[in-house]
Amino acid sequence: MTELYNRDILRLSATIGHTERLTNPDITVSKKSRICGSKIIIDVMLKDGVITEYGQDVKACALGQASAAIVAEHAVGLDRDSFIPIADAFEVMISDGTPLPDGAWDKLVLLASVKEHPSRKGSVMLPFEALRDVFGV
Repeated sequence: MTELYNRDILRLSATIGHTERLTNPDITVSKKSRICGSKIIIDVMLKDGVITEYGQDVKACALGQASAAIVAEHAVGLDRDSFIPIADAFEVMISDGTPLPDGAWDKLVLLASVKEHPSRKGSVMLPFEALRDVFGV
């Protein structure tokens, strides 16, 4: 499992952004992986369908934390139309290895090895599943 928990993953997991919960969010979503028990709670403020504020509480392995860190880097300013292709491409990448489109949240490629470890997919998908709920997809 060493390829899963490399230096880049550990660095991301230690530097998660937006870890303060919002005091009066428009939407709060909580997700838990049935396989590993990882959890995420996200709070968002929306204006015209665009995330203007983002907060999260992440209780997950280093992979789940790294995924949450990457999502947090892109959350503010995100809307449904820009989110769906990234979420779909990421899910395909960790399922069958299909590469992400060029420029698509470049750091997500660090999680490509999850493909070989199905029990970890639930954890890395948590922030994406939470945002799917936010955007109603």
